[in-house]
Amino acid sequence: IPTYRKSHILARDMFLFGCYTGVSYADVVSITHTNLYTDKDGALWLKYRRKKNELRASVKLLPEAIALINKYHSEDRETLFPLLRWSNLRRHMKALAALSGIKDDLCYHQARHSFASLITLEAGVPIETISRMLGHSDISTTQVYARVSPKKLFEDMDKFIKATEDFKLTL
Repeated sequence: IPTYRKSHILARDMFLFGCYTGVSYADVVSITHTNLYTDKDGALWLKYRRKKNELRASVKLLPEAIALINKYHSEDRETLFPLLRWSNLRRHMKALAALSGIKDDLCYHQARHSFASLITLEAGVPIETISRMLGHSDISTTQVYARVSPKKLFEDMDKFIKATEDFKLTL
């Protein structure tokens, strides 16, 4: 992605933030710095109420997610990320999929599925914990997320990473 394509880069970074946190689009555009908490061990957490159901979601932030928060930090705005409207995000996601060679439709919600699936399948985190992280009211909802095919997920993520490997994260 050329550096002048700032909206494409923002869409990619928001998608990656979703992969690292499981945060939905409705929530990522509304969470603020007041949703960030440091625990007694110094770890940074994101705690917020979901727009969809008002349930509390809590996620310990990975270094990659923290780097993205720092990249977009601005004293001029309350939210963690600049606003990117849903319709524009969808358009940019389609362009990113094409650039990455992904033939299937790529949408923001797949980031949430990626987070749930990779956490579930790779790290062995209990489904109850993942349900709480995602702010689900019913464990059966989380089970749908956990059934995403890891083979397909890894193939598409590998394509995405390969297509964006020349990007540098500057803080």
